[in-house]
Amino acid sequence: MIIKSQMTIVVLPGLDGTGTLYQQLAQQLAPDFALQVIAYPLDQLWGYSELLDYIRPQLPQSPYLLLAESFSGPLGIMLAAEKPLHLKALVLCCTFGRNPLPAIKGLASAVDKLPWNELVHHWTALWLQGRYASPQLSALMGNALTIVPEQVIKHRAKQSLQVDVLAEFATLTLPLMYLQARHDRLIWTFNAKTLKQLQPDMQLVRLDAPHFLLQAIPEQAAWQLKQYIERYVPSELQGQALIA
Repeated sequence: MIIKSQMTIVVLPGLDGTGTLYQQLAQQLAPDFALQVIAYPLDQLWGYSELLDYIRPQLPQSPYLLLAESFSGPLGIMLAAEKPLHLKALVLCCTFGRNPLPAIKGLASAVDKLPWNELVHHWTALWLQGRYASPQLSALMGNALTIVPEQVIKHRAKQSLQVDVLAEFATLTLPLMYLQARHDRLIWTFNAKTLKQLQPDMQLVRLDAPHFLLQAIPEQAAWQLKQYIERYVPSELQGQALIA
């Protein structure tokens, strides 16, 4: 019997790296697409290059789309620049190609001095959600931030303020889409504009959402992903025939 398998959407998560924030998105994508979230180790002070080495062996050996959120945007760009055999498209979500907050001078050196505790987690989650805040989403985000050691979070934050992968992004030739949150209080609009200038054919989709776009509006995010795959990924690559 010949069965057509699902195309996989591989998620590279945001700053927490726990991979615990995508259950609703997975439900919205099923049964058309499988969601594989690559969670990052909780006990390693890794930069982008070490995380890249960690991710590569976990990538599917069948057609997949890479969805890189926030902190992981540079990772998605770096991976795409390597032209993996089965990668068919890259979707960036609320992210950046280099320091997303250049206007705040000295922020990287000040990160270690910033307070980080459960109260800060709570108010940070509320601030980033804005008018989209809900008790369920706040609890989910607060839990994700709480289980990651402070030094790991701060190390990743400093990495994001020092990265620059715009040169690599300019070389990409695969289909590209950027999901932008109109009410993103963290990743300002110039970040998407910078990427769009380097890749004019990149599909830029603006949605009414906060920084946590994939979590706040999973139905709309899933619909955009499905439409993008149907339009830009050749049908013969959206799944593979398996013999059962």
